[in-house]
Amino acid sequence: MTVNEILSLCRAVRSRVNSLKGLRDKVSVETSYMESKEKVVKPQYDCRLVDRKITNLQKFLYEADSKVKQSNANTKIEGLNADVEKLLAPLE
Repeated sequence: MTVNEILSLCRAVRSRVNSLKGLRDKVSVETSYMESKEKVVKPQYDCRLVDRKITNLQKFLYEADSKVKQSNANTKIEGLNADVEKLLAPLE
């Protein structure tokens, strides 16, 4: 997989994590009111399963970020000659 493919996949996974967090926070229960105006809450999803999925996706993001940074540390940029002393020198 290329760095660009991994970065694109990470954007999609981050979006999925945000969706799942919303699902966990808002839609994981169904609230209804009975005739006596008693509030009834029924779970729609097992929160542990949603949390496990979120955790797995976040673990992937961490590992992908680590691999991309490792790849960037090993990649040399050819053809760019910069004199750091000259670029960062104070004004004369």
